[in-house]
Order: sequence, then structure tokens, then C-alpha cells
Amino acid sequence: MATDGIAFLYYKIWKGSGGTDDPSPERQLTIDHTPLLTSAEPWFRHANRWGYLNNNTNPPLTSGATVVIPDFINIAEPGDVAKIHWRGYSSLNGSGPEVPGTYGVWEKILSAADIANGFDLVVPFRSHISLLFDDDSAVVDCELFRGRKPIAESKKGLVKIDRVTPGEIGPSGLNTQGETTMAVELVDKKQRPASTRTSGVGPFADISVDTLTDGYIAKSVLDSGTLTINLTRTPDELDEDEVDVKYRVKGGTFTDYDKTIKLGPVADRPVGTIPLPLPASLFPELPTPEAPTVYELMIQLFKGGGGNNEDSNTLEFVIDRTAPVNEKNPPKLVKPTPAPSFINQPVDTQRTVNETWMTANPIANFTVGVTYNLRRADDPLSAWLLAGAQKVRVWNAVVPASGAFSFPSSVLRQFPNGRINISYQWADHVGNIGEESAPTPVLILALAQPPLAKKAPLVPKTDPDYSTALYLDDFVSGITAIVENAYIEHAETGDKVYIEVEDPEDAANLVEIGPQPWANADLTFDLPYEDLAKIFGDADEPKDAWIRYRIERTGTTAATSPSRIISLAFDIVGTPLPVPPDLENRDMQLPVVTGASNTPNSLLPGDRDKPGKFKVTLALTDPDITPEHTVKCYLNNATTPFADFTPFGPVTEFEVPIPASVIAALPTPSVEARWTIQKSGVDKNVNKSFPQAVLVGGIPINLPLPTIRIRNQAIRDFIECYAMTSPTSGYVLGLQIPKGPLLPQGKAITAHFEAHRNAAGTDLIPGTAASAPYTIKDPATPDVAPVGGPANFKAAQPIRGAVAYGKYWYTTDINGQQSSVPVVKRLDTINTSFEYCDRAAAPGA
Repeated sequence: MATDGIAFLYYKIWKGSGGTDDPSPERQLTIDHTPLLTSAEPWFRHANRWGYLNNNTNPPLTSGATVVIPDFINIAEPGDVAKIHWRGYSSLNGSGPEVPGTYGVWEKILSAADIANGFDLVVPFRSHISLLFDDDSAVVDCELFRGRKPIAESKKGLVKIDRVTPGEIGPSGLNTQGETTMAVELVDKKQRPASTRTSGVGPFADISVDTLTDGYIAKSVLDSGTLTINLTRTPDELDEDEVDVKYRVKGGTFTDYDKTIKLGPVADRPVGTIPLPLPASLFPELPTPEAPTVYELMIQLFKGGGGNNEDSNTLEFVIDRTAPVNEKNPPKLVKPTPAPSFINQPVDTQRTVNETWMTANPIANFTVGVTYNLRRADDPLSAWLLAGAQKVRVWNAVVPASGAFSFPSSVLRQFPNGRINISYQWADHVGNIGEESAPTPVLILALAQPPLAKKAPLVPKTDPDYSTALYLDDFVSGITAIVENAYIEHAETGDKVYIEVEDPEDAANLVEIGPQPWANADLTFDLPYEDLAKIFGDADEPKDAWIRYRIERTGTTAATSPSRIISLAFDIVGTPLPVPPDLENRDMQLPVVTGASNTPNSLLPGDRDKPGKFKVTLALTDPDITPEHTVKCYLNNATTPFADFTPFGPVTEFEVPIPASVIAALPTPSVEARWTIQKSGVDKNVNKSFPQAVLVGGIPINLPLPTIRIRNQAIRDFIECYAMTSPTSGYVLGLQIPKGPLLPQGKAITAHFEAHRNAAGTDLIPGTAASAPYTIKDPATPDVAPVGGPANFKAAQPIRGAVAYGKYWYTTDINGQQSSVPVVKRLDTINTSFEYCDRAAAPGA
């Protein structure tokens, strides 16, 4: 094994330890100790100088992120395959678990131009970027393959992604420094007198717009519906500054935009430039002339919204919405013609590409017509080869004036023998994509065929491209492997097909599934958990496995398909599963749910409007819950947890609060409580407890609100001396309790008072809480429940000018503890002579 080369492995069984041997089939082993080459790290064309993609990225991030793959000079050869991986993380440095759903992988067959110049890859926004919001990042790397053999890997490229505005919910806008993006206000255009004065000679206001080469606006910008003009901030600014906009087709008459833009408070404006969003619909491409439409735009900046204005410079930009070859007057989609010419085509009339031609022509050369109207030298060409449903792009770059393009002839080996068609399509640097030409026959393929099995079996639940791991959850609906008949050649009736799954680190750890007879159709194999679990063993993290199939025929060497790596993610945290892959774990400890009454697994009526607790204590043999784990707590068969829990260190029990709103919404007479535990950031292999029954009492009763005496509610809706039972002698608050069937004569209640520092009544002032019992009187006698005293009210306002808020309510027992809704009002019991209600002097500050 110390020498590079090819070895053939086999074993013999000697019957009865005698001299009759039974050799096994040979298996080829390639030994290659060559270290992988290292290519330059990918980078991100539109990231700002701080390495961020955000809401100021142009083109907008919603049109994708452009990754630049550097050249492969002295590393790659034409026909090699580059595989680019994108991984999203919820950190700024690409650390921690990947964000589920963001992973992407793309393959590209390299041309000579790709190797010399590198190429761009646009990562789609949906899924790969849309799930990355606040202080997130993505890591991109590139692997290089020659056939099935890896030959190089790049360094990792990192980009930071931040799509959230501080103070706002959800992805929004950030400028490149990360501060809040000012939201300008659009109002109906102000009518201004014709004599408006300008402040001296100009222009003074400076505006710009992000464009592509030659002043073109990117299609992705127009598709977003908004064209952003950047206004450089001026030295002298006022909060009321306003902007009017004028625009025209170059050479025409200026049109006033029907909105005035208010720039808003100076303190809220972004550093450097102010983005002015304009509807892209203001700038349509006109049907005539044939060339793209050129627009001019200027603004008038009105100081303080008043009568002094400064004109800006005049912007010029180009709108092109017509894809190459298409016609715009009238609009017409046109397929390009004629078909590309095959320059070094085979000499026979059928243009038969055989092994002789392949040996003599490592590069297939073509030319395409470039005489369509308004062609630009930077218009990229895409070309494809097609055979049936198979379609392979062989060119994606600009072409010279001659229209020449080429690709490695080895690409043809991807196709079955028979007719091969070619099609092509033009695009432009703006992003307009033209029509694809009609497929045209270009050659007949007649190559020597590879042995039998040409493609690894599909495992649908690992798509795309085997990149999704297999989890225990997947066994609910079953995991299958599909041997595609389209990728089997020369098979015969009587052939037997087997699936093989192998541990890459231990060739002896191999399971064989099957056989099934070849039937000239796709074959589907079940992959049982018991077999795959043998490969996974006792691993505590996802483990790779090779999957392939082989075809056996009596008297011939078995044909083995290429292998593909699948990931077995059978690792699970928490109490071990007693019956895997069943994730319902009877061995997990059950939760204990309590309300305010602290009754285990029983919520009394008085608990229904108060928060409760959800507690789990692990058994002595259970693994600890660690910071790498996420616990989720559920009530009433909900699919969304009411609480998550992740500890700061290993714990053997946890307790989370149950919000009062959750308890109030529970139905009677009982609900189920359960909890789950999983690896943080991975919503798979979720270890689930059995349900715990929790009794639920009746719904809380809405008691009538208490009131107090207020002398002038329209002006001062305060708790004042007027609300006291007797301001001077009885510096006690009187709660007026409404009569009603819920509070009959003799009913005992408790009046409550507190003072708080805030209007929400959530910041208690020490020494202000008071409670007092009261008994409801006869129907003819008003009920005024006294509560509090001088010490409480003076603690609320210890000095003159102190701001406090009083909160009052009452409680009673009606099928459990019930409470009225607390009422919060401003408290002021200091008069204009700086005296408390009892005429004691209020201290100064």
C-alpha cells in the first residue's frame, strides 16, 4: 500500500483446509498518495469592503450572490469538473452548525477559458440566502475532479450576510457600516412658485446611480421594481429638507415626478449618501428607436422644505429590456439562427464521432453567427448538447468576433450512442436572456461503451446530488435506492442486481441488499434500518457510507457501478432509543406541569390566568443536557413549542415558564404535555418523550373592573387625593367595587395596590405594595374597598416631581382564585403647595 498503483484484491476458501480452493471475484483498488493541490479561495464580487452582503448590495441580494471562482492555471485540464459548495451559518465567521436548508452544490465542466480566467457562479437567493438574516455568513469552497478522482480543493471563502435593520423585525436594509437605513417619505408633489430661488451657481446637489458597463441598469434592479438614486449629503442640512425629481428620455422634455421626497430628520440619515428609491416603472424602454432607451435625471434639493433650492448634476443611464436577437417594435421573441457550425466535424456524411475521431480531436470546435442586430462584444453565449432528455451545457462565456467556441471532446462520453443535437442562446451584460435556438442535429455518436453500470443508484431522500443526510425520521416512510435502467447497458435477462453499502474506513463492514433480477426497467430496493445501522455502528456524529450496485452474470466478471457517498445521520442525543428508528422514546422522563397553585400536573381554575412551570428531572442513567442541545416543550398536541431551552452548561434537570396566555388557552378537562431534545440547529432525529396527562380546570372568570373617584377624568385621569376615602385623615385609596351576581352580599375579596415607575405597571417601586380584605355589603350600600396608606403613597412619590403610576385590582375565590384585570393610572398625591394628601410637606429634590 506504500506505492501508488492499482491492486486487485481477492480471497480463497480452501475446502476442508485441503488443496481445493474457491477464489472470490477480484476487486480493483486504486492506491494514490498524491496530496491534493490547493487552489485560490472563492470571493464575492458584490461584497462591500467589510466583507458584507446586505440590503445595499447591487444588484440586489434577492437576485442571488455572485461567487467568483479564480483561475485553475497549472492545476486543471479541459474536461475536469469543478464542484462548488455553499454552506450557510448563523454566525459571522462560518462557525457552528450549518443553517438547515441553505446548503447548495453545483458542478461545472471546465473549458480552457474557465481554467485561464476563472468563472462566476450565481447562488440563488431562494433557500440558499433567504434563510440567512442577522449576523449570518456563508462559506464557499471548490473541489476539482478528474473523472471520479479528486485532484484539488480550494481554500474556503467567507462572506458575511446581514439583512436586518436594527430596531426592525425581519430582514430589511442595512448600509455598509451596519447602521439603520433611513426611510425617506414620499408625499404628493408640492406645488412650488415659479420664482423659487436657487442658492448661487451650481449644481451643488450631487447624485449618482449604480450602473453596469456603459451606464446600463441591471435587469435585476429593474425587476426589483425600485431604482435607487444616491444623494450625497450636503454640508448644511435641515430636518425638513425635501427633494423633487425630474426625468426625461435624453433629448426630450423633463417630466416632474409626482412625488416629493422628504429626507427626514438629519440625525436619522445614513452616513455619506442618502438612497432615494424611485419606481422602476418610471423608466420603461421605449419601442423606438431600435437602440436601448437613454434617460436623464436630476433633482432639486429644497433646503428645509422652503424656497431655496439647489439643482443637482444630470444623471444619464440606459434602460435595455430587450434580450439579444428579440425584436421590440412590435415585441417579438425570436429564436436565433442558424445552428452553430461544427468546424472539425467527422468527414462522413453522418458526422459519426467514433474513438478514432476522439483520439485525433481532443477539442470540439464550433462557430456561431454573431451578426444579430445591436450585438455587444460582451454578450455571453450559452451552448448545449442534447440527447433525448439529457442536456449538458458546453459553453457559457463571451465569444470573439469570429463566433468561435470549443469544449473538450470528452464531454461527449456523457451521452448514449446515437444522434446528438446542439442548441444555443444569447444573453447580455444587463441580464436579459434571449430565446434558446431550436435543437439541431450535429453529430452521430458511436463510441465504445463503458462497462454496464454507469451511474450510482439514486437515493431519493438524499437529493439533490446525495447532499442531504439520511435521518432516523426518513424511515417513517421508508428509504429506497433506485437503480436506473437508463444507465445500464448490455444487460440481459437472468442478470442479478445487488445494492452494496460500505463503510469507507472499513471495507469489511459491508452490507449487501438483494438480489433482484434485471427487468429492463428501474429497480427499487428498500434500505432497511437494520442494514444501514451496521454501517453506522456506534458513531456519535453523521457518518459517510459508499453506495453502489453490481450486476452479476454467470461466467462473467461482475460489473460495479460508480460509488456515491451518502451520509448516515443516525446520531441522537438524550436518552437512548429503546426501539430505533422509532423516535417516540418510552424511556424518557415525563414532564411535571404546575400552575400558580403548584399542583403537579393539574391546573386549577385560579391557575388559568397566571404563568406556570414545566419541569423535567432526568434519571440517574440519562445523559446530561448540554449547551449543544435544544430542548422543546409542548402542550395540548401543539406542533409549535411554547418554549425552547438550551443550558449554559451540563444539567440534569430543567424548568421553563409557561406563559399565562398559553395556560389560558388550554381546553378542559385535560391536555398532554411532552418534551423533545435534539442537536441544536438540526430539526431531525428529534428524541420525543411519551405524553404526560395534565388536568385542566375551568376558564377564569372576568371580574368587573374596580373604579376610583376622579374629579376631572377628561383632563387628569390620575390617582389623586380625590380618590382617597378621606384625603387628610384617611390617606387610603378607595376601590369602588361594582355590584353584580359574581359578588353577592357577604362575598370576601382582597383589594390590592402597587406603584410602579412605568406606565406598563411592570417596574415596582419598593414599599408601595399593599393589600386589604373587604366583604361585599348589602345591595343598597355602595362597596368601597380601602387599600394602602400614607407610607405606600409617599414611597411612590418620595420627593416633589417624582413620576409614579398606581396599579389597583382585587381578587376573590370563585372556583379557585380569580382576579380582576389590574388598572394602571398616573399617580400624583402632591398638591400645588408641595403637600401630600395628609398635608405633610413633600421633600424637595
